[in-house]
Amino acid sequence: MVHLEWEIDRREGVTFISATVRNTHTTPQTVRLESRLDGETWAPRRGGDTVREWNGDVWTGVVDPGRCRGVGFATPAAPVEPPVELVDACRASDATGSQSASVLRSLEAWQPTRDVLPRMP
Repeated sequence: MVHLEWEIDRREGVTFISATVRNTHTTPQTVRLESRLDGETWAPRRGGDTVREWNGDVWTGVVDPGRCRGVGFATPAAPVEPPVELVDACRASDATGSQSASVLRSLEAWQPTRDVLPRMP
């Protein structure tokens, strides 16, 4: 099973959410969490860029077997309980395959330009 615990802290008009996702399965799990707060989600940033696990108000990450991961974000929205929802959890190998296929389908057909290929006599 995948367990979700969370805490809410509201300070000076900002709601801070911290959550812990725990994987009790014997296989890695791809977990999707979604903010339930009615407002913009301020995901963590590194080097000026949003952390790659975040897409809007959804966090997707892999939790290894018997391990846990911390997730946090802030928002100007008023707190609600629960602030985050476990939307999906599945074996990481299953999710990786479907995500890879989805990414490949989204790519346009590509071919090199003529000046890259050597001319054949």
